[in-house]
Amino acid sequence: MTFEAFCKNPAACSVALIGFGRANRAVLRWLFARGGTATVYAETPPPDRASLEALGIPLVVGPFPCVFPQNVLVRSPGVRPDILPIARALSRGALLVSETELFMATAPCPLIGVTGSDGKTTTANLTAALLRVAGHRVWLGGNNGTPLLTRVPEMTSSDMAVIELSSFQLMTARQTPDTAIVTNVTPNHLDWHTDMAEYTAAKCRIFSPETRLVLNGNDPVTREIGRAREGNTVFFSPRDLQENALAYADKEDVVLREGGACRRFSCLSHFRLPGRHNLENLLAAVAASAPFIDNKAPGLALLDFHGVPHRLQYVDTVRGVRYYNSSIDTSPSRTAAALSALGAHPLVILGGRGKGVPFSPLGAALKAHAKAAYLYGEAAGEIASALPKDFPRKIFSRFAEAFAAAAEDAGVGDTVLLSPACTAFGEFRDFEQRGEVFCRLVKELGQGKETTCKN
Repeated sequence: MTFEAFCKNPAACSVALIGFGRANRAVLRWLFARGGTATVYAETPPPDRASLEALGIPLVVGPFPCVFPQNVLVRSPGVRPDILPIARALSRGALLVSETELFMATAPCPLIGVTGSDGKTTTANLTAALLRVAGHRVWLGGNNGTPLLTRVPEMTSSDMAVIELSSFQLMTARQTPDTAIVTNVTPNHLDWHTDMAEYTAAKCRIFSPETRLVLNGNDPVTREIGRAREGNTVFFSPRDLQENALAYADKEDVVLREGGACRRFSCLSHFRLPGRHNLENLLAAVAASAPFIDNKAPGLALLDFHGVPHRLQYVDTVRGVRYYNSSIDTSPSRTAAALSALGAHPLVILGGRGKGVPFSPLGAALKAHAKAAYLYGEAAGEIASALPKDFPRKIFSRFAEAFAAAAEDAGVGDTVLLSPACTAFGEFRDFEQRGEVFCRLVKELGQGKETTCKN
């Protein structure tokens, strides 16, 4: 069975869906629409188990079998591709695919893919905003929780798709987008990847020799990736690096030098997101979308772009204390960037479950940019040991306890920042739920005052 044959006639294949999150649910709907079906393998019972069984969909709940008997295996992003049941099936000739590559193989329109350790969601949203202002119908999805495979029948060749891609999704990808952005590559998800080399290799699967590649010119890993390529690469940087192909900031303009031409996009006076990292996200978005937009598009798009929820998101001011939700900060490097960008010496709530990444970078970042740390969850002790001995910190078992203590200690003019440096797993479903709980607690702190998360 080849990938091309499966895409053309999935109903002729026996299919295993390994894991049953959003991505594989989209694959099941895609299969149904083409006369196919699948056996669902889930380690825990899905909430709609009865509905699946009523539709006649075989459902196997519990530990995976010693080998998957089907000839096509569709891996959920969180399932490693080298687990023994998959490896045994592949050795017998099975095909391993994913929702992401099925979408990239069947979408009829140009694709812009975005990956990186930090900033990919904001960059993807900025890219989509620029394209929409330029008059394109844009589909935005991927790692942000919106599988796009089932939307392919609605797409036309004149549309654009922007797809956010994690290392989990890219690890076995055989398809690549037309344009790819790599925002940066720093240690991340080392609790899942075997090492940094595997993680970096997964990120590099976003591009092929034909891909127009947009890379961070100030990140050592992406800079080396670009230098190893022969052409078709655009760097981005807040300052002019004197590269032949470069997007950089010059006063109120984003300047793009590429292919012997120089374009100026007057837009920086409208850019509201704080921090160097967000400027880099904008430069990447402009560089990637430049072939599809006019010079006015970035300025127009930024008039209405206020950021993405859970990313340095202003929540409210209660009793003179400002509250910011940056629950997306699931790594030490993201928290360090958020602290640098906010510039308010906040009281910081950190913790949750670690990702196998050292917390040592947090010590210097907190000492330089924060007032105190309020630690919770499984990683609280590990984070505490990475802090300077004289840096104020308090340790709690639960998130709400850390929030209550930070709110109690904050005085008029202070800022409380949720920037956890860890995943939300353990106490929360995901970073979004953690951010929503933070917003609710801020609202309750206002004693019933109507308070909502503002983007």
